[in-house]
Amino acid sequence: MDTLLVTLRVALSLGVVLALMWVLHRASRKRFSGKPSGRRAATVEVVGRQGIGGKASVIVVDVEGERLVLGVSEHGVNLLTSGPAPAPDLTIVTGPVALPVRSAPSADAFSQELQRQDQAEQRLPAAAAEPLPMRPRNRRAQRTTVPTVQQLQGSILSVDTWRQAAAAVRNRRTG
Repeated sequence: MDTLLVTLRVALSLGVVLALMWVLHRASRKRFSGKPSGRRAATVEVVGRQGIGGKASVIVVDVEGERLVLGVSEHGVNLLTSGPAPAPDLTIVTGPVALPVRSAPSADAFSQELQRQDQAEQRLPAAAAEPLPMRPRNRRAQRTTVPTVQQLQGSILSVDTWRQAAAAVRNRRTG
């Protein structure tokens, strides 16, 4: 009987403690959730932040139509200047807006360009035949070489590789 009474007292005490914790949790959530409780809450918008030292920075903040420039350091926050916040740029749309649409290149356009390149003359102009001097600054000039067709064979820079890729795309589309 004595054990039953002690168990009931412990259970009742535990219930009271849990109920008190629940009530405190609800009250703190309402108080610290950022929702206004009876008075209008100020809207704060951080416009920009720029660090100027190890633990110092300048912050631009808009608060209820006023723009504040704050200096923040490890010692505190100081108001540097304030003024009216600029009005937001608004655009009034009175009808449907046509968005620009960029067409994607198709395989047909690619094959037409390849055919045009095949029909074009395969030699470079005289001005482009000379290799361009490409050397890092403050170094002596080195001899540059233009790769030959055999050296480019199988490379992504080879024209034949692109022709084979176009042919593979054409064959896959028809099959």
